Amino acid sequence: MLCVGNDELKEELKNTIKCPHCGQQHNVQYGDEILPDGTRQPSKLLAYYKCRDTAYLAGINGKAI
Repeated sequence: MLCVGNDELKEELKNTIKCPHCGQQHNVQYGDEILPDGTRQPSKLLAYYKCRDTAYLAGINGKAI
């Protein structure tokens, strides 16, 4: 479980992130918000990156974790 307060995230999330697992740069990707009618809308609420076959959380609401 991950608990983060609003005042704890200060650093802006960039377009790439250096992976602590492999040391390479990976592109930051974002999830979609699913609206009540079932359509998808781009959202910057959750950011993640993929290293090999695994996805890792990179940020919340545009801020790096």
